[in-house]
Amino acid sequence: MSQHPTTAAPRHILLCVAGLTPQIITETLYALTQHHGVRLDEIRVITTLSGRDRIRQTLLDPTHGHFFAFCRDYGLDPGSILFDETTIQLLHSTDGRLLPDIRSVEDNTCAANQICAMVRELTRQPHTTLYASAAGGRKTMSIYLTTAMQLFGRAQDRLSHVLVSEAFETLPEFFYIPPTPRQIEVKDRTGQVVKHLSTADAKIHLADIPFIRLQGVRSAWWPDNGSSYSDVVQQAQDDLDLLDSGHTLRLDARRKTLAVVNRTITLAERELFIYALLAYMRETQRGALGFVQLPEITQADLDTVFRRITAARGREWGLEDYDNVPRFRFLQALVPQLASTRPTDREHATRTFSETISRIKRKCDAQRLPERYQITTSGERGALRYGIRMPPERIVWEVRSEQGK
Repeated sequence: MSQHPTTAAPRHILLCVAGLTPQIITETLYALTQHHGVRLDEIRVITTLSGRDRIRQTLLDPTHGHFFAFCRDYGLDPGSILFDETTIQLLHSTDGRLLPDIRSVEDNTCAANQICAMVRELTRQPHTTLYASAAGGRKTMSIYLTTAMQLFGRAQDRLSHVLVSEAFETLPEFFYIPPTPRQIEVKDRTGQVVKHLSTADAKIHLADIPFIRLQGVRSAWWPDNGSSYSDVVQQAQDDLDLLDSGHTLRLDARRKTLAVVNRTITLAERELFIYALLAYMRETQRGALGFVQLPEITQADLDTVFRRITAARGREWGLEDYDNVPRFRFLQALVPQLASTRPTDREHATRTFSETISRIKRKCDAQRLPERYQITTSGERGALRYGIRMPPERIVWEVRSEQGK
């Protein structure tokens, strides 16, 4: 009997950043399970030493902890939600020292790196849904969690902030709304009881925070090489800057490069020729706004591009003199194939273009160049059009020659 691979069961994980108010964990737990019907499998908390101690005292004591009280109140098996000291991640310094609090610039940098690393790791698990709560901890912790969700959050992941009625949000004895109302004593600074509040009057809402999910466009912003949070943010910003349509594409035939801002790609001769040819077609608006089928490329087009390339290297040659220019022998086959009406010649030319464009694309992807700077195709097989989507006025040919360099 054949064995079918089993699909991992989906897991719903609540991720909180917390400081000295662990109430936000149970308040968010209450809102997710009782208002939104979420079945949580795990609670992860990022906190400091002081925060961990407060969570131990107020939430995780099996007898008096409010996490266990919540489960009893709402008929949940506490064993069905993984939440213990193994799911608490303590922030630490670069030398491994556990942080009692976040006070210095260095502490904030360490927190940023660790929060982003945690979110990245959780979102790499394909069968998880992450519910991130930015309600607790130092303000910078909430900011870093939000940024991490923007960098790594997926379509199914959520980011929220828990909102509690003003009269209850600062009460150290309030952790969630129990099904049976309870009275909470409100004391002044001297410890005297000044009034009583009923939990029946409390309101807890989960405010969903919309965020831009950059996962699909961020490429490899966070490689597995120890990159810091600031490095990732800078790389992300550099990549996003390239999406600006105002950037210029610079084609340097002498150096065999194409460059956009600080990204430079070196091309082989065949790659250079085909890229330059399609850049020229875009400039002259040939075909469908610069996108051409191979039969639309004329001998004059090939000659013009070849002359531009050779002129940039110090001496202009016509297409008939290609044999005088090193590494351009491929033109001996390509030029007649493009002019031919024979199906086999057309097939060979198409294969040459497709294989060369694939190599160019790999180089562009390695430098994270957006699609507008790459050669793309449109149309159906047998009637493909090739072109570059860059505005013609943004394509610049370098004109330096060997004598003028």
